[in-house]
Amino acid sequence: MIPFDKYHGAGNDFILIHKHLDRISDRSKLAIAQCNRENGIGADGILFLTIESTLSPPQITMDLRQPDGSVGPMCGNAARCAVKWASELLNKEEIILHTAAGTFPSKIVDRGDVQVEMEPSTFEPKSVPIISDIPFIDQDMFGLNITAINSGGVTQAVIFVDDITDPILLDKAFDIRHSNMFPKGTNVTFAQKIQNGFKQKTFERGVEGVTLACGTGACAIASVLHHSKQIKPNQSIRINQEGGEDLFVTINKTGSMILRGPAAKQFSGEIPQP
Repeated sequence: MIPFDKYHGAGNDFILIHKHLDRISDRSKLAIAQCNRENGIGADGILFLTIESTLSPPQITMDLRQPDGSVGPMCGNAARCAVKWASELLNKEEIILHTAAGTFPSKIVDRGDVQVEMEPSTFEPKSVPIISDIPFIDQDMFGLNITAINSGGVTQAVIFVDDITDPILLDKAFDIRHSNMFPKGTNVTFAQKIQNGFKQKTFERGVEGVTLACGTGACAIASVLHHSKQIKPNQSIRINQEGGEDLFVTINKTGSMILRGPAAKQFSGEIPQP
């Protein structure tokens, strides 16, 4: 049997596995089976974790496999779940997280929230990636004003709307997600101005549906606002997630970001060895 822990970050939920990794010959196949909410445990992804506990601060490496079996280079909520897990396991407040998208210094902060330091977002077309000769900022696509950005290693199409509950947005999100403009696909993140912040809804690539939260999507919203000078450096912005909880993003003068929000354990269990 393979032991696992189940965590969620603001509603974005993950299966965490760190033991007997050598017994799992096909991580993507396991993710497809166990992320299924009808026949498996049910999750937005599986995190395969390795840990170097003797280092100071301790370091963990996260391999995220999404429900469709694809590799997720980074996920802000998955990162916070992994850091929370490592912090509770090792009784340490500071953790260095390694992912396919880079290395992220992280720590436990007030009320047990997890804070992750992230590199600046980029609008550069080749880095997004998007097929465009110039940065794709506030451009029309399927009748919506879209800004294409890579935030935390994840491609995002950010769209500010008046009503985030408009059902037509999900149809357009599917079209944008699969547009040929995005050679590797994209998350599609909608943002609506509300009192004291924004409300977010993200259609996630790899999950192929709306998730209850998206950390890199929150960072992308903040980055677009920062780029257009709608928020100031070092100003924390509250971004309410689809599941009802809040994430907070702060961007400093250099463009690097701090993502802060909750992460909590749900339960533990075992699955048969695949």
